[in-house]
Amino acid sequence: MIETVFELETNIDDMDPRLWPRVIDQLLEAGAHDAWVTPIIMKKGRPAFLLGAVCSDDNCEAVRYAMFRETTTIGIRERQIVRHVLDRTERRVDVDGASVGVKVALFDGEVVNRSVEWDDVADAATALGMSAKEVLAAATAASRDLS
Repeated sequence: MIETVFELETNIDDMDPRLWPRVIDQLLEAGAHDAWVTPIIMKKGRPAFLLGAVCSDDNCEAVRYAMFRETTTIGIRERQIVRHVLDRTERRVDVDGASVGVKVALFDGEVVNRSVEWDDVADAATALGMSAKEVLAAATAASRDLS
């Protein structure tokens, strides 16, 4: 699928970095498809962060509002971009009796990516008394049979 979306970004050099996880959560809750923080160096060698988000036209205002409300920024840059998205299905695999979600992405009907859901891996590891890396490896191996 191809869609036109908007990329919002701002540079921030005066905010407590402990706030970043909530900022990202709030942007996603407002409808952003994705949100991120990248460390940068601004003028005069000042350390700062680049905050970015991608959103659809119908939720851009809410994402913009969340960016202003949750950060110290006083300005946001915005540009229209094209986003290519693979078709995907959500499937489940069994790891020692625990169910783990897997996203299966297709390009023209061909499976090109499989991504194990991390929250399910962590929950299964706790429930099974296994390490997360063991559950992740088992779920990844089991996902190879998915189409």
